[in-house]
Amino acid sequence: MIIKLISFIFVYSRFTSANNLYPNYHLSPDRGWMNDPNGFCFFNGVYHLFYQHNPYSSYGPGIVHWGHAVSTDFFHWKHLPVALNPDQWYDDGGVFSGSCLVDAGKMYLYYTGNVNHEGETPDHSQYQALATSDDGYNIAKYEMNPIINGSEFQPDLRDPKIWKHGDKYYMVLGNSFKGESNETLGRILLWESSDKINWEKASILLESDGRLGYMFECPDFFELDGHWVLLFSPQGVKPEGDKYKNLYQTGHIIGDFSYDTKTFTPLYEFQELDHGHDFYATQTTLDEYGSRIVIAWMDMWDQNYPEMDQGFAGQMTLARRLKLGKNGILLQKPVKDIDAARGRVLHTGLTRGGKVIKLVNNTAEIFIRSSPLQNLDVFIESEGNQVQISYNRQEGTITLDRGGKDAVRRTNWRPLGKLTWRLYIDSSSIELFCGNGEVTFSSRFFPTGPVSIRLGRQSIADNMTVRSMKQTVDISYPQPTAVETTTQSS
Repeated sequence: MIIKLISFIFVYSRFTSANNLYPNYHLSPDRGWMNDPNGFCFFNGVYHLFYQHNPYSSYGPGIVHWGHAVSTDFFHWKHLPVALNPDQWYDDGGVFSGSCLVDAGKMYLYYTGNVNHEGETPDHSQYQALATSDDGYNIAKYEMNPIINGSEFQPDLRDPKIWKHGDKYYMVLGNSFKGESNETLGRILLWESSDKINWEKASILLESDGRLGYMFECPDFFELDGHWVLLFSPQGVKPEGDKYKNLYQTGHIIGDFSYDTKTFTPLYEFQELDHGHDFYATQTTLDEYGSRIVIAWMDMWDQNYPEMDQGFAGQMTLARRLKLGKNGILLQKPVKDIDAARGRVLHTGLTRGGKVIKLVNNTAEIFIRSSPLQNLDVFIESEGNQVQISYNRQEGTITLDRGGKDAVRRTNWRPLGKLTWRLYIDSSSIELFCGNGEVTFSSRFFPTGPVSIRLGRQSIADNMTVRSMKQTVDISYPQPTAVETTTQSS
């Protein structure tokens, strides 16, 4: 009873606060901490999204669990009880990231079990483990876990992503290794299985030469529009001008892959998938129509954002449909189900500089169409707080400046034809989609009080439409403080 009362007070105070930072239509934990998306899948007519979760604190991942939410449209999310607890010898230091394989009417959840070794070197080891579910809600760990010990690849071997091809199953894993000069470098390993339980290393898909850092996290590997996409999050990449300015990066390499030789041949260099401050640990799935959908953690390590004081930390990006563009670029657009989150029109039509539109509940979808021959400035403002998004036609750049420390993110972009932007604002987040989705920015911001949109005084939009957005995430579920986990044989 005390737990339920605390949970009620926690939720009530958060959602009645004048400075509420909790999102309306992005998935965020009902309480506590959230980071990487896990187990993203479509199963029995429902989208399941698991995630790295600390149900006891919003101030850090702690000994991480798997949270769980479900939706039929990527927007109306319902929170469910914790799916996986760190309660076995091979995962008592955390149920780390993983993925879901739907096969023969059953859900197979693969994850990394982390074990801490306090006072030792190395101070942790990591094992690959399996859990299964017949209905997507009752989940049991495999009694013969771990399925991969990986003794020769320790201590960093994590984040399995699984798929099936023919009668074989494949897994990519992030790993670090010692290079020729004894430096630590990142790589992605490919594994193969005929039964989903017994795995053998098949090849090394990609290794860092130093430029891509010391560890590759959250690998994903899939075919898209005739080529293969290797999507991952390298750690330790050094900044180069406007590139790689976040603590850790997320990006992709487009190439070709042979199942016969198990080799990946890159066609383009590594490219960042998003250019904002807060985008990490992507995971993809196929939707019910066969389109490739990506989602990411819209946050970044070591930021300590003020939402923590409201009892939650972290949120997911919008679900985005991926297409292959030119020159190794991935095009990203919000899924069409975003119609379910749209509210009423607040403003539409020709808009001149200085126009101010007040938002409802600090949410909006903003569509802008403008001349590519003119600069464009959009301001997102609250009391004592401002974010500026600018297109500079002379330099061919887009800049997002959220103020404060480490304020600016910038990249090159020129529109093909009319300049078009789609902006999504949700309490404490901004997502910008440029043109056909060839450039995106995902950044958090933390307004004080009501938010408004203003067009820069020298700017003009041929059309600017501002809509409010609905509350679509179910916030009523009281997260339990403990969940019993069972084990079973295959």
